[in-house]
Amino acid sequence: MKLNFFSPLPPTRSEIARQTTNLLPLLARKAEVIVWSSEKQWHPEAETHATVRHYDAGHPPWREISDADVTFYQIGNDPRYHHAIWRISQQHPGIVILHDLKLQHFFSGLVFHELGFNRRQYLELVERHHGAKGRVLAESHLRGLLGTEELAEQCPLTGGVTENALAVIVHSAAAYLSIPEETPVAYLPLGVGASPLTPEAPPGSGPSSAEIYRISVFGFLGPNRRLPVLLRTLSNFAQRARFRLDVYGTIEGEEKIHQLVARLGLNDLVTLHGFVPEDQLDEALRRTDLVVNMRYPSMGEASASQLHLWQYALPALVTRTAWYETLPENTVAFVRPEHEAEDIQAHLTAFLADPEQYRELGRNGRRHVTENHSIEAYANSLLEVAERVPEFQTRWIARDLARRAGAAMNAWCDSSTIDAFLPRVADEIWTLAAGNPSVAANGDPASTSTGLAKSG
Repeated sequence: MKLNFFSPLPPTRSEIARQTTNLLPLLARKAEVIVWSSEKQWHPEAETHATVRHYDAGHPPWREISDADVTFYQIGNDPRYHHAIWRISQQHPGIVILHDLKLQHFFSGLVFHELGFNRRQYLELVERHHGAKGRVLAESHLRGLLGTEELAEQCPLTGGVTENALAVIVHSAAAYLSIPEETPVAYLPLGVGASPLTPEAPPGSGPSSAEIYRISVFGFLGPNRRLPVLLRTLSNFAQRARFRLDVYGTIEGEEKIHQLVARLGLNDLVTLHGFVPEDQLDEALRRTDLVVNMRYPSMGEASASQLHLWQYALPALVTRTAWYETLPENTVAFVRPEHEAEDIQAHLTAFLADPEQYRELGRNGRRHVTENHSIEAYANSLLEVAERVPEFQTRWIARDLARRAGAAMNAWCDSSTIDAFLPRVADEIWTLAAGNPSVAANGDPASTSTGLAKSG
């Protein structure tokens, strides 16, 4: 089997790029893998197990792309890293691996960053998926009257990525349930690589009134990561001198965060490191005592960063919402969205009184990752989904013919005539698409052995 894999690659500042690098040796055991990168440079490690090719989304090498049996598209919420991938996916249907459920940030970002998507195209897309009311909200957003997070709650625009897909892979039950019925979808628990070795705390070690503990926040830090809330809460915490806060990653609105740190008098306690290479982040996480991984609102999908920090057996404060809400109670420390400051301070107080209680959360999390998020199992499941592509292509052709037929009938017929002809038209479309009318009666051609699946 020959696979196309469209994805960011290191040194791109993306957790998805890291995941792809970890997947390649496992996929290459059973398939020939061609990774397509819109960037002109990538770490040589990616070429150890796959062929890596550069492409220009404006002039794709269609002959080479079409030579593969299956095409996977890694789609996340950052338009800088995924705009070229999305453009190809709209012209060459494949399997979309969805890393964020709410993609309003992605599409509005295409407009604001001038990445080949203008305001008219954006508004038409919103209206197609969310109606006239959605378009009004999107127009308010473009005028700066409505924030992206608020708009994403009402107009997530997930369909803008999934509408042309042969099939969709998601990483949470909530995401699975949100995909339209007509699109084949598989729920695969997100996989991570082998856990790094971490030094254990000395047995029986207890808290010391003089001991300093390190809190870390890492990843892409947009408004939903609640960094200003954490800073204000820390500034009002009576024992704040017992903690040092290290922030790693790209911060949206970084200058305002610097100003907030200074205004709150936290310069001695908080360090903004910016984006750091993977080896530096690894070293930092080994020195960390507690991670704050809050997200509100959540973008709806599983968190690769949460799985990553669990590899270090680190305890984490997470928002009780979306995918995080489904995590076992003995693996994370929850923060209620409506009581963030109160809950953060309560956890910091409890941590100082009994650090071992929180370390146990991290150890439980590490066991949870090992048992439920193996990257080997994830890679095997991707290959199982790939084997079903001929069936997915049949369904895609049928959907496409149905859309075309519906548009033609709307132009020629009144509603009563359309209703009378619809069943016959549907049967004829499936016969043409499948080449065998009996297939439609033989169960669900979209089901997979990899987990949940739907059919239209």
